[in-house]
Amino acid sequence: MTQEARRLLPSELVLRKATLADQPLIDSFLSDERIAEMSDSGFTEADQQTREQVLALIDQGMIKGWIVELPGYGPLSAQIYAPAGTPGVWSGDTLNAPGLGRLGLRWIGTAAMALTLDELFKDPEVYRLTGFVAVTNHPSLSMCDRLGFTREGLAREHMPHASGGRVDAVVMGMLRHEWMGAEALEKQAAA
Repeated sequence: MTQEARRLLPSELVLRKATLADQPLIDSFLSDERIAEMSDSGFTEADQQTREQVLALIDQGMIKGWIVELPGYGPLSAQIYAPAGTPGVWSGDTLNAPGLGRLGLRWIGTAAMALTLDELFKDPEVYRLTGFVAVTNHPSLSMCDRLGFTREGLAREHMPHASGGRVDAVVMGMLRHEWMGAEALEKQAAA
């Protein structure tokens, strides 16, 4: 009989603001090798600009970014959020650390994003969060469903794919008042 991996909970994690000193971390999360492994993520080799500029933009206060860490293990993800052009509307991306599958835990992304959503929605300027998830990225779609995002539509051929083509993306959205909070999510998971 195999034992099912346990769920990681938001209360087990630490959230800290990303800084310029995190550049080696971002480089490893978005290395060319890592991007090749993440063919369903929408990240491509063209994201060199993201690697080079994201921390400077966080440092300048133009976008928001956090590193989510598991004490005793280290960084699990970088959470990056930017204004989407309409007042109050933000979009976001998650960059996961390589090798998370070896941790033997479930809900790593869910726990990390839940903790980050608590921090993001504390800002009164953030009313709505929107994002795009490739239709081929089933783990991320499931994570968004668990967190309470609404599937608002389909953006045709929106995301680049490792194959050189493009895939459709599900438009995900959440309003500040819809976010249940990491603590409530954790209680729901325990029930």
